[in-house]
Amino acid sequence: MKISGITDKEKQLLFIVLALGLLVCAYFFGFTKLMDQARAIEASNVQDQATVDQLQAMYDKQADTKAETDQFKNNIRNIVKKYPVDVPQEKSIYLLQQMEDIVGLHIDTINFSMDNMLMDFSGDDAPEGRYDALGVHFSASYSQFKDLLKYATEFDDRTTEPSISVEFDQSTGVLTGTVNYRMYYLTKTDSEFDTRTYEEVPPTGIESGVDSIFGALIEEEGEDGEMTYGKWNYNPIDELLDGLNGEAQE
Repeated sequence: MKISGITDKEKQLLFIVLALGLLVCAYFFGFTKLMDQARAIEASNVQDQATVDQLQAMYDKQADTKAETDQFKNNIRNIVKKYPVDVPQEKSIYLLQQMEDIVGLHIDTINFSMDNMLMDFSGDDAPEGRYDALGVHFSASYSQFKDLLKYATEFDDRTTEPSISVEFDQSTGVLTGTVNYRMYYLTKTDSEFDTRTYEEVPPTGIESGVDSIFGALIEEEGEDGEMTYGKWNYNPIDELLDGLNGEAQE
C-alpha cells in the first residue's frame, strides 16, 4: 500500500486551522475571563466611587452633624432632669403637707404604694422608670377642690392624677373625695446624660401635737366674702371656763 505524502500547501492549510483553533480557545478560555474580571472591577469602582461621594458629603456636613448630635444629647439631658432620682415616702408627705398649707383643704387619710415599676429601659447603663401611687382622701370647699386639681400640674416633679372621685357631704356641707396621684422618677445611672443628684427632703414643719383631739370643719366667711371651711377644735376646758364666766356675770 502506497501512502501519499503531504504537500507544502496542505501543511500551510493545516497550520492555519491549528492557529485558528488556538485563537478560539484563547478567546473563550482566556479573553472572556479577563473581560468578566474587568467588568467586575469596573462595577466595584462604581460602588467605591459612590461610597467616596457619600463620605465626602458627610465630611462636608460634619459641622452640622456635630451640632445636631450635641443638640440631641442636650435634649436627652433635659428630659432626664425633669424626673427626680427618687421619691421617698417623706417627700410625698412633704408635698401633701404643702398642698394642705397652700390650697387650704383638709387631708384625712393617705394610702401609699411605693416603688412601682413603670418601664425598664434596655441597656447596661439605662435608668428604670418608677412611680409612687398615693391615695389621698380629703375634705374641701368647691374652690379648694378646683385648686387641688390645678396644684398637681404645678409640682416640680412629674405628677399625674389618674383617677378622682368626689361627693357632697351633707353632714358638714363640704366636698369629700379621693384623688389618686402618681409621682414619677428615674433611677440614678452613671450615664453621661444623667447629671442629677439626690435632693434631700426639706423639713416638713408638721407639728407633733394639737390642742385637742376633737375637731370638725366649720363654715366661715373669708376676707373676700366667700364662704370657706376651717377646722374647729373642741376644747372642753374652754367650754367650762366660758360657763363659769357666764355664771359670774349673772
